[in-house]
Amino acid sequence: MLHKLVACAILIVFSSSLSLAQEPKRPIPAMQAISTIDFGYLPSLLARSKGFFVQEGLDLKLLVVSVRVSVPALMSREVHFAAAGSSMPAALKGAPLKAIYYTYKTSTFQLIVRPEIAAPQQLKGKAIAVSSAGSSNDQAARLMLKKLGLEAGRDVTLLSTGDSQARLLAMESNLAVGSPVNPDVAAHLAPRGYRILMDSAEVYPVPFSGMAVHDDLIRDNPELIKRWLRAHIRAILYIRKNPEEAAQVAAKELKLAPEVALGATRLLLPVISADDPGGFTENGMRLNLEYSASRQGGDARKVPIAQVADVSLLREVQREMGIRCQDGYRCK
Repeated sequence: MLHKLVACAILIVFSSSLSLAQEPKRPIPAMQAISTIDFGYLPSLLARSKGFFVQEGLDLKLLVVSVRVSVPALMSREVHFAAAGSSMPAALKGAPLKAIYYTYKTSTFQLIVRPEIAAPQQLKGKAIAVSSAGSSNDQAARLMLKKLGLEAGRDVTLLSTGDSQARLLAMESNLAVGSPVNPDVAAHLAPRGYRILMDSAEVYPVPFSGMAVHDDLIRDNPELIKRWLRAHIRAILYIRKNPEEAAQVAAKELKLAPEVALGATRLLLPVISADDPGGFTENGMRLNLEYSASRQGGDARKVPIAQVADVSLLREVQREMGIRCQDGYRCK
C-alpha cells in the first residue's frame, strides 16, 4: 500500500512539474513613447509587425505622445523607453537618463517647402513647422536654416505643431511654408510640387532616431532592455537584408503608397550601419553633444559621453548575436 502511495505521489509531482514546464511564460510588459508614427521609428514598427517583441518575450506598447509628456514620463518611470533626442537636454542638466540605441548613423530630415517657395530667401518672414521646441526636428530646422543663410526666430518663425501629420496639415493650410520631414513624407509631397531645399545630413550628421531609458532601468532590469535591443537589432538587420519586405510593412503601418514606402526605405539604407546596428561613433555623439549643449549655453567638451549614453547592454547583445562592431563607441 505504501509503495502505491509513493508511486502515486511521484506521478502527481511529475505531472504538476510537466504542466508548469509547458505553461507559456507571460510576456514582460514594456512601454515605449514615440513622438509620431513615422519612418524614424520603422524598426519599432517592423519589430512589432514581425512579432520580434513577442519572440523576445516582451509585450511592448507603443505610445504616441509629445516630448513634453514623454520625457517627464521617463523620469517618473511611467514609460520604459523615450526619444533620446528629447531626453538629452535633460541628461545634460543631470537627469538620470541615458541613450542606449540609435537607428541611423545620421539625421534623415528633408527640409521641404511649398511649391511657391523657389529659393531659401523666400522663407524670410514666414513660418517653418517643427514637431516641438527642443526636439531633434527643431534642432535640424535651425541648422538647415543657418546653412541657408537664415536665422530661426529672426528671419523665420519656428512653429511647434506636433507630429508629421500635423506639420503636413500646417503646410497644406499655408500656416507654415515648410517643415523638416522624414523621407517618406518628402517622397509623398514631391509629386505635388513641394521642393526639398536640404537634407539634414549635410549639417546634422549625428546618431539619430534613438531611444533613452532611466538609469534605474539599467540597474534594476537590464534583461528587459536587452530583449528590447535584440528585437530592434533584428529589425534593423531585416530592413538592410529585405528592403522590399520592410517597405511593405512601412506601407501598411504608415498608410503609404507602396512605391513611396519603397523609395523612402531605399533612401534610408545607406544611413543604417552594417557594422554597428543600433550604435554610434564617438565623433557622432560628440557632435550631438556640441549641438545640444550649445542650445543650453554649456560647453560640450566638459561633458563625458557616459553622462548621456550607455552602450554596455547594446554591446553585450551585439556580441550575443555574433555582431563584432569595429569603429563604434566602445566597440572594443
